[in-house]
Amino acid sequence: MIKWLIALILSLIVTSPTLANEVNVDSLKATLTALPQDDKARLAALIELASFYLYISPKETSAYATQALAFTSIENNDFNKAKLLRLLGQSQMYQGLNFKAFKHLTQAINSAKKSENVHLISVSNRAMGVFHELIIDHKNAVKYYIEALKFAKLSDQKEDLAMVYNNLGNVLNSQNDYTNAAKYFKKSIVINTELNDIAMQMNASVGLSVSYLRSGNPLKAQELLEEVLRNRAYINDFSFSEASANLADVYKYLKNFTAAKPLYKFVINDEKGSVYPPAVASAYLGLADIYVQTNQIKAAIDLYHKGIVEVKNKISVESEMALYENLAKLELSQENFEAAAIIQTEYINRRNQVQPLTQKGLVEKLESQLLLERDYIKLQDELLISERESRHASMYLFAVIIISLISVVLFLVLMLRKQVISRLEATNKTLKKASETDHLTSIGNRRFLEHQIDTFREQDIEMAFLLLDVDYFKDINDNFGHDAGDEVLVAIADKIKRLCRKDDLFARIGGEEFVILLMNSNEVSACLFAERVRSSIEKMSHPFQSKVTASIGVTFGNMKNANYDELYKQADIALYSAKDKGRNKVLLFPSLNPIDAD
Repeated sequence: MIKWLIALILSLIVTSPTLANEVNVDSLKATLTALPQDDKARLAALIELASFYLYISPKETSAYATQALAFTSIENNDFNKAKLLRLLGQSQMYQGLNFKAFKHLTQAINSAKKSENVHLISVSNRAMGVFHELIIDHKNAVKYYIEALKFAKLSDQKEDLAMVYNNLGNVLNSQNDYTNAAKYFKKSIVINTELNDIAMQMNASVGLSVSYLRSGNPLKAQELLEEVLRNRAYINDFSFSEASANLADVYKYLKNFTAAKPLYKFVINDEKGSVYPPAVASAYLGLADIYVQTNQIKAAIDLYHKGIVEVKNKISVESEMALYENLAKLELSQENFEAAAIIQTEYINRRNQVQPLTQKGLVEKLESQLLLERDYIKLQDELLISERESRHASMYLFAVIIISLISVVLFLVLMLRKQVISRLEATNKTLKKASETDHLTSIGNRRFLEHQIDTFREQDIEMAFLLLDVDYFKDINDNFGHDAGDEVLVAIADKIKRLCRKDDLFARIGGEEFVILLMNSNEVSACLFAERVRSSIEKMSHPFQSKVTASIGVTFGNMKNANYDELYKQADIALYSAKDKGRNKVLLFPSLNPIDAD
C-alpha cells in the first residue's frame, strides 16, 4: 500500500550544484559565530545551512530557517521569504508537525507569488502537494501538482518540469493508475537524461519500478532497480536506501525470500541503508510479511512492534498506519484478542491525531467567511459614527436635513445588520451540517456520531453498537472502478437508512466502514437487526453482476457511560473475527460466535 510513498519526498529535492560533501558546514557555522546576531550578513549562511540540513536533520533546518526569516521580514524580500517558509514547512512536515507545516507552506506559496519567480512558485506548490499526499488527501495533492506543472512549463529550469512529472507519477501510483504513472516517470527520465542528471534519472527509475511491480511486471522492475544500484556512485543515500527496499519487494513478489531478507535487513540496520525513513518502513512491512508467509509468527509480531517504534513521527501517515493495521490483524489471526485491542487503541489514537487536518480546512474556510461578515458590520458601525460626528459639526441651518439623512442611513444600516446576522446564523448552520455529514452518502460521519453520543451521555439508555465493513471492497474498486464502488456505498447507506428506526443513529466513519447505534436495544433485537442488514445487503442487485456482502461486529453498552473509541475497539475485534471466519457474517463481542441466521 505504501510503496508509492518511497519515491515521494525525494522528488521534491531540486538538484543543486553544491553537493552535500562540498558544503563547508564548519565554515558557515564559524561565520555565524563571528557575526553579531542582528547582522544581515548572517542571512546567506543561514539559508545555506537550512537547505543543507533539510534531509539530514529537519529540526536544525527549522532552527536556521526561523532565524533567517527575521531578516527577510526586515528587508521585505519575498524571494528569500518564500524559500525559507518552504524549507520551514518541509522540515516541519518531516517531523510530523502537520498543522505548522500547512501554515508555513501556504505562506510560502503566497510569498512566491509576490516574488513573481515561476521556479519558486512551482517548487512551493509541489511542496504543498507532497504535504497533502502524505496525509492521504490525493485530491488536493493533484490540485497543487497541476498548479506546479503550470509554472514549471514557464520556468527556464527544465528540472522543475521533471520534478512535477515525478510527483504526478507518484500520486497516480497511489491511485492504482500504473499505466499513466509510468508515462510521467518516463517523461521525467527523458528530461533528466537531456540534463545529464544521473541522480534524478535514477530517482525517476525507482518510481517507474513501482509502476511496473504493481502492474504485474516484476522483471522489468528488477531490471530498473538493479541498474539504479549499479549507479551507486552517482546517487545519494536516499535513492540508494529506497532502491534497496524496492528491490527486496520485487524479490519477495517473486517468492525469492533468500534474496529479499538480506536486503530488507540491510535497509533496517545499515547506517547508509536506513537513511531514508519511508524505505525503512517498507522494509519492516516486507520482512514481517515474509516471516508470516514462512510461519514465523512471533518474529513477525516482534518486528512490527520494533518498526512502529522506529518510524513513528518520522514518515507519512499511511506508512505508520500500515504497520499498526498489519500487527493488529496478525494478533487477531492468532486469537491474541487483548494484544490486538491494545494495538487497535494505539492505532485509533494515532489516527485521530492526523485525520482532523482536512476537516479543519473546511471549518477554517467557513470561519474566515464569518470573520469577513463581522468585519463588514464593524465597518458599517464606524461609518455611521463618522457620519454622525460630521453632521453634528455642520451648520445648524441644515440640522433638520442632516438628522433626517442620519435616520435614513441608520435605518438602512440596521436593516443591513439584520440581514448580515441572518446570513451568519445560516452560515453557522451550514458549517455544523457540513462538518457532520458524509459528502458521498449524505448520512452522518464520525463527528456526527461522537456529537450524538455526547448529547445522550448521562441518560440511562441501553444500546447496541454495530460496526459494518463491506467485504472485498478494494476488489470492487479495482475490477469495476471507483464510481461503481461509490454506487455500492450509496446503495448500502440507503438500504440501511430504510431499516433503521427513528431514534437509531447511522453514520459512515470512513472508506467502506459504517456504524449503527441501536437505541433501547437488547442482544436479541440487535442480533435480529444486524442479521436483517447483512441479509439485505447480500440480496441487493448491482449493475456489474457481482454479489456484494458485508461483515458486522456487534457490541453493547449504555449511553450513560458510552465511549466511542472503546465501543469501536470491541466491535472491531468482532468484525475482524467475522472476516477471519469467512466474511458475510455477524459476530458478537466478546463471545465472537457467529449469529445463527435462523
